[in-house]
Amino acid sequence: MANPVKWFEIMGEDSAKLQKFYRDTFGWKMTAPVKEMGNYSQLEGHEPGIGGGLGGSQPGEARRVSIYVEVDDPQRYLDKALANGAALIMPVTTITPNTTIAMFTDPAGNTTGIMKANPRPASAASSRTARPRAAGRARTSAARPRAKSTSAKRASTAKTKKRASGRTGRTKRR
Repeated sequence: MANPVKWFEIMGEDSAKLQKFYRDTFGWKMTAPVKEMGNYSQLEGHEPGIGGGLGGSQPGEARRVSIYVEVDDPQRYLDKALANGAALIMPVTTITPNTTIAMFTDPAGNTTGIMKANPRPASAASSRTARPRAAGRARTSAARPRAKSTSAKRASTAKTKKRASGRTGRTKRR
């Protein structure tokens, strides 16, 4: 199948409760939750099924179930989705060295992601999976004003110091 579903996410307010439910109901084995990623856990040994993760939704983020469709050119497919009535959630973003994703809602409001997982050696592919949850973190930070780069911070600090000292770059008269 062209562009198969390769990843899913189930997100909610209580990540531990979600993980316990799916572990106890279906016998899913999961990685230890990563606190910095909303207590996000990934499925282990999911083959032949698709990979996925379960975690806590961020403040202000609704619970959701998302799928990620694998594509060869995320920007091209995002443009097509938007042209066909999707609403942008997250632009094309590289979230790990091996994974680039974007997210949108379809015309019915369902959350969908597109992902390009860069090729990995066959032996490593089964032991490592992409972590789309990082995108959720990226989406939240993208909604906030972006932090200044280090060089921009230095320039801003230098201007502030000059203003505070009353100097504007002009030489002193003697």
